[in-house]
Amino acid sequence: MTPPPPPQPGQDSLPVLVDDLVSDILLRLPPDEPECLFRASLVCKLWKRLLSERAFLRRYREFHRAPPVLGFLHNRSGLARFVPTTAFRPPDTEHCYAIGCHHGRALLRERRSPDFLTLWDPVTNEKQYVRMPDIPMASANGLVLCATPGCDHLDCHGGPFLVAFVGFDAGGEGASACLYTSETGAWSTPSYLQLDSYLDPQPPVVVGDALYLVCEDGETIMRYNFAGDRGLSLIEPPGVYEEGVVLMPVEDGGLGIAGLDMSTLYLWSLKTDPGGVSGWKTRGVIKLEMLPIDDLRSWRHLVGFAKGCTSDIVFVTTDAGVFKIDLKSEEAMKVCEHGSSLVIFPYTSFCTPGRANGRLPSPAAT
Repeated sequence: MTPPPPPQPGQDSLPVLVDDLVSDILLRLPPDEPECLFRASLVCKLWKRLLSERAFLRRYREFHRAPPVLGFLHNRSGLARFVPTTAFRPPDTEHCYAIGCHHGRALLRERRSPDFLTLWDPVTNEKQYVRMPDIPMASANGLVLCATPGCDHLDCHGGPFLVAFVGFDAGGEGASACLYTSETGAWSTPSYLQLDSYLDPQPPVVVGDALYLVCEDGETIMRYNFAGDRGLSLIEPPGVYEEGVVLMPVEDGGLGIAGLDMSTLYLWSLKTDPGGVSGWKTRGVIKLEMLPIDDLRSWRHLVGFAKGCTSDIVFVTTDAGVFKIDLKSEEAMKVCEHGSSLVIFPYTSFCTPGRANGRLPSPAAT
């Protein structure tokens, strides 16, 4: 029998070359269309293996830099409802209303068990429960923060966490704030601030080691320094905007704010000069001419913010529906037909095969 021919130079490296080439192609699948990843995983065993490898998933997150907006929570008739902006479909929250979304988890308040907060991961459907802090409150706001050491917060799921929580009691202490740590299973000693205004349900924002919240329709901003002295303080905003304000982190690591006045969006950032004096500096002005609204008297309201894959995004609710607006391209896209929500909680996360199985429609339906 004639022996097989000797291997040609470089032949053994061909499978590795194919893997690398396929991996580079899959790396470019858009994260805000998660069904693309799921369809690709059904092509063959090689693609399924590549899409489930930790090394590829890490490269995928780093390549796209920020998790996509998969949808948003809003409270309707006192209950949280998830509105998808992609093919992602999580289970119903059941008997809860939403307080905030951050680092892959939603913070919910149980209607049937008002003494508990629910931490819900819509991608994995995992839930954890934390007893409410013992502080006076008629209304409350807060966020979940990932506390996993070394986490880049691009794809937080599970692990240790913190809950920064602020309550407001108009007839008593004013504002109260405390921090829950999962590693100790306890709340910190509350901090108090006499507050004549009230807490807005607008999503708070984390900048550095502080939580910032909107008060009294944007007339005041509250700061909770949860990692330092855990004190509460107030910041005067750059102006009052009748059509709503949202807080946001800005590129230099500081606090930003967007305010809507009629059909104009005003962007600001809080700067500190060399002398330690802080003040608001304008970042830009955007005319909302991209919205399909001809009548300037039509109702509109600024309701949310999210950091997208390539740009910051704000959400505006109108008579014609809810629109997301890319602050870089200034393009708008309708994400919901019903525009009645005054507050929405955008949910951002990478949705990848193996972690979110069953959370998307079948390939034949997408």
